[in-house]
Amino acid sequence: MPRKKNTTKLFKALDEHIEEASALKWEGTLRDYIDLIVQNPELHMNAHSRVLNMIESAGIKRNEDGEIEEYSFFADDLFGINDSICEIMSYLRAAAAGSEVSRRILLLYGPTSSGKSQLAVLLKRGLEEFTRTDTGTVYCLADSPMFEDPLCAIPHKLRAQFMSDYGIKIDGQLSPYMELMLKENHDGDFLSLPVKRVCFSEQSRVGIGTFVPSDKKSQDISELVGSMDLSKIGEFGSESDPRAYRFDGELNIANRGIMEFVEMLKVDQKFLYVLLTLAQEKNIKTGRYPFIYADEFLLAHTNETEYNRFLAKDEMEALHD
Repeated sequence: MPRKKNTTKLFKALDEHIEEASALKWEGTLRDYIDLIVQNPELHMNAHSRVLNMIESAGIKRNEDGEIEEYSFFADDLFGINDSICEIMSYLRAAAAGSEVSRRILLLYGPTSSGKSQLAVLLKRGLEEFTRTDTGTVYCLADSPMFEDPLCAIPHKLRAQFMSDYGIKIDGQLSPYMELMLKENHDGDFLSLPVKRVCFSEQSRVGIGTFVPSDKKSQDISELVGSMDLSKIGEFGSESDPRAYRFDGELNIANRGIMEFVEMLKVDQKFLYVLLTLAQEKNIKTGRYPFIYADEFLLAHTNETEYNRFLAKDEMEALHD
């Protein structure tokens, strides 16, 4: 008879993984979250800062002159594209600092098998792991379908004090759904809003979105921006009630993380203008609703043929910029 294998070590590793997942859970109120952030302001990052910190925390190799030679994050998977990686890092640093660069889409273009998709996958998988660390911890409003930054609930007239006293810059505003929840469930008491820790996951559709184009005639814009929930219109009595809307588009769930646009230039033009509005205004526009604030690192890639064809279209001037 074959000898029975010892599974003690295996189950110990599995138990440790379960315990680790449990340790990542945190729940409190906005009041509790403000205490955390004031003690550790570095935890409050915009989407570009989060990606930048993720890459830099993996290690940087410098030459004798102190110049950056290699980023450890990419070292084992991407080869021969150091110049391109340095350009991407320059973009991220400028965007993380809050410059106008943050209002642009990072478009990777080049021949087949040049590493575009691989780089996107690395960034997405890396961000998933980074948000499971103490440095990359992400907190959100517990009831928000878009994992909104809890500080978005702070009234605008009080935000200057956060900046002057603690160096914490607050951008954006609550989504229509959370505005309604604040009014109806918390009687306007924003400090009582529930907050929780989240870990980004493409599989679970948290903080990471991916859009892949299909047939232009059948592609629905709701894949990007969400859609009306017809079953709830009768319950709430209006199509403009936020509770009757599904905030489940790729742009919605990618809030505060990465949005990857595969073969971006192959999609219908109306999709590109939704993306342009998000990039320039940090807002998602849907019918019957006001603008929905979203902070995302927009990453797109395409091939050289599509890129050159795109540049030749005069009507796409806004997107060219």
